[in-house]
Amino acid sequence: MSYFRLQANIISKKNQSAVASASYRSGEDLYSERDEELKSFKAREVAPVSFILKPDHAPEWTLERERLWNEVERVEKAWNAQLAREVLVALPVDLNEEQQSELVRSFVQDQFVDAGMVADVSIHRDKEHNPHAHILLTVRPFEADGTWGNKKTRQYEYEPNGDIKRNEEGEKIFKTVSTTDWNERETLVKWRMQYAEAINAAFKEAGIEKTVSALSFEEQGLDKIAQVRLGRNEYQYVKRMEEKGLEATTFYHELNQEIRKANDQIAQLNRNISFLSSKEKTQNVQLTLHRQTKAITMQLDADYQKSLRFMKGRLKEDLSFKNVKNELEGLYRWEERSLEPKQMKEQVTHTVLDASHKAYLAGDTAALLNQGFSSDRFHERFTARLDAFEAQEETLKKDRQTNQTVTEHAERAYRVTSLITHNTFNDLYPDLAERYQFNDRTTAFKAEVIESARSGDWHRVPAPEDVERELHLSELETACTLAEKATESIRIQARIRDKLGTQKMKLVGEGQKLDAIYQTSLKLNTAQQLITRYEEKAKHHDQQLNELICETFPHANERVLQKVEALPLEMKTDVLNHYRENKMAGREPSLSNCLQAAWGKQEQREAQHEQYRQSQTNPFYRGLDAREQEKGHLPGGTVGADLMDELVRQSAQPNPHTKETGRLDKLNRKGKNTRMRRYLGLEIEL
Repeated sequence: MSYFRLQANIISKKNQSAVASASYRSGEDLYSERDEELKSFKAREVAPVSFILKPDHAPEWTLERERLWNEVERVEKAWNAQLAREVLVALPVDLNEEQQSELVRSFVQDQFVDAGMVADVSIHRDKEHNPHAHILLTVRPFEADGTWGNKKTRQYEYEPNGDIKRNEEGEKIFKTVSTTDWNERETLVKWRMQYAEAINAAFKEAGIEKTVSALSFEEQGLDKIAQVRLGRNEYQYVKRMEEKGLEATTFYHELNQEIRKANDQIAQLNRNISFLSSKEKTQNVQLTLHRQTKAITMQLDADYQKSLRFMKGRLKEDLSFKNVKNELEGLYRWEERSLEPKQMKEQVTHTVLDASHKAYLAGDTAALLNQGFSSDRFHERFTARLDAFEAQEETLKKDRQTNQTVTEHAERAYRVTSLITHNTFNDLYPDLAERYQFNDRTTAFKAEVIESARSGDWHRVPAPEDVERELHLSELETACTLAEKATESIRIQARIRDKLGTQKMKLVGEGQKLDAIYQTSLKLNTAQQLITRYEEKAKHHDQQLNELICETFPHANERVLQKVEALPLEMKTDVLNHYRENKMAGREPSLSNCLQAAWGKQEQREAQHEQYRQSQTNPFYRGLDAREQEKGHLPGGTVGADLMDELVRQSAQPNPHTKETGRLDKLNRKGKNTRMRRYLGLEIEL
């Protein structure tokens, strides 16, 4: 159903001018005899299309806009008289300009002019999405001879014998009645119904399969809540905020957002009712899940069977996808937060000891001091630290073997439960696009949907027409979360490195606490190695987000997308997060809008970095190059304002070429670096 709007209001002499109203709507300068001033308004971006229609018996001068409305103001003597009626109608964007003009002209002639009104029509097309027409109507009728008639007349009351009734003072009893029905509510309702019919007739003639209705949602029998219309100032404010990538906080705008959410929920429930009834006739979710579980587990080899038994014993609860995923993520966290730093420290310790031994042989006392050694008692310190290194190495080796064994079992169980989840979900949604059928970044969402269906919580189960949208948003959330984690890890380690570097320079300068220098040196170099490691992970996430941005904005200009690939990882995360948040709120954000929002957050990060940089006076930090200094706030680097202005401008322009979709397929293929699968999501491959 298309958009419909017709509203009417009165222009009163009490606080308005008919001449000024006509001037503003037509864009024509008009002289007001009542005010003795020229009414002139700022020219519109697109000049209005204006014309006047009159009844046959109205005088010719009514076709002169300035004289018409001055005559209206002259004939209306009362200080609060009604000067004109304005009818505002929305024009369907589905029709071209010629069809819109014909629709308005025909409707005005049939409903207003043929009823005796003079109509001053101005069509506005300043905003491409909001063409509309202002129709100023005379409220006083014309007599057959072309003179002004009366708005109202006296209607006397009569006795049964035909005499006029009189009151106690002998005065005739009468009531004042309108000479027309133009002020009646029923007439307004008739105009609304007739305009809806006129639009539908125009649609039919143009071959457009749409309709409009003048009835309320309740009268149409629709399960829907009507939104509140924003005033012009509030609407323009909301648009300005959206163009800046900011959220407007006006009362009615926020109310409309809540109404949209409520309507989405109502629509979702109605779709789910239909979906549930159809699914109940064809399959049972519990039976489907059981069938898929049995079919897959029966084909597993001995290693996979052993891993499933191991995980059942370790979890002591159902071997569901959710439980296995939580266990595997816990193992990955332990590896990242404990084992990986220890491994890096092990490598750093070996390097430091080796370099210190070479410095001792070369007699380089400065290099020895920098690593916490001195020429005297070198062998004593070196032997003690080497023994400690070897003991830690042995402990780390055992921890690594334990983690590797348990992780291998958990990964096998994860692949099995993931495949069961995907197959069950594909049975529920047989028309699912291929790129979502075995997309591991959506498995958690699929498992939640299946569990909701099993428990009868159907309002959490998306309808078939919504499922791919929900999967896409779930995929974006997963990818953005992993990317944010990578950049945050770089930030943390960069801050730790800066702090340790300052401490080490101070200790070396004092030259007394050799053990403290040694330990600080190990920690400092470990932090630097971890930064390099996390940057390696971030590169993989960066590639993934590039693909997702192309998938999310398939109609964006190819050159713009190539430039977006050069943006820092955290900005790409902001772009996709802004898109996802707006989609969840029922809006359709453009790439330009998302880039503006991301640029706003990047400016905040750059301001924080500059403030931090100015506060750092220690030699270690000042000795780092600009790129290393940035990592504490800007892991992905900076971006120029000129580039962002160009990107925002170019991304707002329509793209005449549409790219082929499906560029994400290669993300689901197995890469050579199997270790990176842990950071990008495990593949379902048995």
